[in-house]
Amino acid sequence: MRALSQSHGFAAVGSDGELGVVETPVFPPSSPRADFLIVRTQRPGRRMRRPVIAVALVESVDARARVVHFRGTVQELEHLPESLPLASLLRPFRG
Repeated sequence: MRALSQSHGFAAVGSDGELGVVETPVFPPSSPRADFLIVRTQRPGRRMRRPVIAVALVESVDARARVVHFRGTVQELEHLPESLPLASLLRPFRG
């Protein structure tokens, strides 16, 4: 999954077809591995969206073909929130 860290511009594909393009991987503090991908989607007649998709939904990555395959249908994935989950923004308490 190291390829996800360099997946900007890769095609994003759901279980039933083309979803869009990976716009940017999102990294947690002090980690070289992405934990979310922002995917730019736009279908005819619909506004552009940028859902934030957890890498846990990545089924496979083909770095040579520059394609990320996701678990879930295009409709399910493109309707995910366009912001990071709050828990990913919180730092662990060190009391």
